[in-house]
Amino acid sequence: MEVARLAGVSAATVSRVLNDRADDARISLETQERVKATARDAGYVVNRLATSLRTHRTGVFGAIVGSLSGHYQPHLTSRLQAVAQRRGVELLVAQAKADAGEVAGQLHLFQDDFFDGVIMVSDLPGHQALCEHLDRMGKAHVTLCGGLSGPTPAVLTDDRLGMRLLFDHLVALGHRHIAFVYRVSRLALSDRRSIFQEMMSEGSAGIGGEVISFERAEIDREAFRRMLAVPSARPTALICGSDGLAIEVVALLRELGMKIPDDISVVGYDNVPDTAYWSPPLTTVAQPTDSLCEASLDLLLELTNFSADARAAMRPMQLIPPELVIRASSDFPSLQHIPPA
Repeated sequence: MEVARLAGVSAATVSRVLNDRADDARISLETQERVKATARDAGYVVNRLATSLRTHRTGVFGAIVGSLSGHYQPHLTSRLQAVAQRRGVELLVAQAKADAGEVAGQLHLFQDDFFDGVIMVSDLPGHQALCEHLDRMGKAHVTLCGGLSGPTPAVLTDDRLGMRLLFDHLVALGHRHIAFVYRVSRLALSDRRSIFQEMMSEGSAGIGGEVISFERAEIDREAFRRMLAVPSARPTALICGSDGLAIEVVALLRELGMKIPDDISVVGYDNVPDTAYWSPPLTTVAQPTDSLCEASLDLLLELTNFSADARAAMRPMQLIPPELVIRASSDFPSLQHIPPA
């Protein structure tokens, strides 16, 4: 073998190093680096198909993402790929189609023995059924950021903590009329809506609020405009279920001639990379993206070490705590909203 001759080691040593089995043979780090450098210089590439026939593992994983457009999901997916590179595994990404049946068809690619497991990124059409389908095929899978009510195994942001951080921040500023803005089609946003409703039902003294569906249809936008038309009746603060939704809400508020946060405070959820540069910069909850991606891939790697029957009995859910990021879009409520003493 040419790499063995050039590196001055045995062919067995080269095989162990290039197939990630160097620790089993206690090969020194110096020798490992020399073999890898020699292989790179010689243009040698590991034959993953041959490796998979021998070990039934390829180090190749699939990921299905709900959308590669928008704000948070593309960012989440890019960080997931970066983590996979650091872990030394290949991650091939497919964007989900709109129809659940079509998404199921995409899974045929990931069911092949060439893939060790699948990460389902965010909520997908027919998500629960897709995970059950993977279980039947004996394929390891993990859901990443699919919502608290989504399928497991899963790695999620602790949305209960995140929503509590936003709510307590606004209450501490003096807001007593807070609304939650969400979009029906997004499962994660529906979970956050439910958490908001639970907090409101706790009966915090003097705190009122409502839930507002902010869809893209003009009829829904018009209802939103009517709600904001009367200053004395409108909320003093809006919690948007995502940063992407917040930017749409802010645009509509500006159409109405409202200033943020002078007339109304707006906060988001996700902390996508550009929120610090919005005008005004957005107060939001920072999802721990790198920690989420690391935990989801590590969990998937762990699950591939178990048999299909053992995985069927394991349904772990890992919650990663978020952080509140306070910026200029939230402030004390306007004096016109404060009731007289």
